[in-house]
Amino acid sequence: MLMLKRSKKQGIGWDYIKERHPEVVDELKTLRDWDSVKSAIPESEAIRDYSVLALEAVAATIRELRIDREMLAERIEILNRKFEELSSSHKESTHSLEKRIKELEDQLAELEQRTLFLDSVEMLVPRLNEIDERMERLSAEILRRVEEHYSKRMDDFIRTYIEERLKSFEGELKRSIFGVSVNLSETLLRIQQHYEELVAENVRLRSVVKEREELKRALAEKEREIEELKRKLAVLREMSKRVNTLSKRLSDYEAKLAEMSRIQKELAVLTGTRDVDEALNILKTQFIPKSKFESTLREVKGILSEIEEIRQENARLRIENEKLKGVLKTLFQERLEESVGSESEETSSSSFDDNKPG
Repeated sequence: MLMLKRSKKQGIGWDYIKERHPEVVDELKTLRDWDSVKSAIPESEAIRDYSVLALEAVAATIRELRIDREMLAERIEILNRKFEELSSSHKESTHSLEKRIKELEDQLAELEQRTLFLDSVEMLVPRLNEIDERMERLSAEILRRVEEHYSKRMDDFIRTYIEERLKSFEGELKRSIFGVSVNLSETLLRIQQHYEELVAENVRLRSVVKEREELKRALAEKEREIEELKRKLAVLREMSKRVNTLSKRLSDYEAKLAEMSRIQKELAVLTGTRDVDEALNILKTQFIPKSKFESTLREVKGILSEIEEIRQENARLRIENEKLKGVLKTLFQERLEESVGSESEETSSSSFDDNKPG
């Protein structure tokens, strides 16, 4: 009995723990399962042994740690999935941006090639003007020479024919007046030969007149072709003006593209991502005021809109350049055919002059 009394005096109670160790009690109260721990206090006081309370507290702590560990593992898994999604999205955005930059570089290279082609066309324009002037002078000269040639031949033929007829009438008049006898068969033969020669000359002159009409029609056709070439030349001049305008827009486009590249690099440095939309969202939510962001966003959207307009203009100019190539090809073929035709006309005119009777 004495020993039991002594042990009761030496034991501790819950009130003693709250009084002497309040920080321990406060820590126990922070446990999520404090109610189950607190339910072990009466049992511990009844048996005067707080091991049950301690074990219950340890078990509650272990349960809480296990729950925290599971929640932490779940959050880590969620973060890993989000990281993988962001990584794949970042890779796709980077690939898309690199592809777009490559397309823009290809378009710039194509524009440079077309600009060189149009510069060559501009160099051809003065040559075309010179050819046009030479064609006008050549057509007028051909018409003048043809008219002079055939007018002279017709005058010579009429004069010769009148002289021969006068001589013939004069001889017949003399024979009828003076009664000179002649060989009738020889006279008729000469008259028949002369008549055949006149018929042949008449046929030849008709062919010459027909050829002259054909030359007039050919000349009119050449004049129409010259008018058509003038119209095409006006179109080429208009294309040259549009090329100059396009060159200015191309310079503006290159400047804006450089500005866009600089903005993209700065956004990548500030946000750690090369995707423009994602970087702008990060800046909008974390770094800069809304008003400044909206102005920057409008500027970037304006640049992107202008780039799209230039891309559409490039597609339209590609079609017009194909048409221009066809026009130039046709023009060069016509010039070549006209040169060959002019040489053949000069050759035929020279041969006709050589065959002219003396």
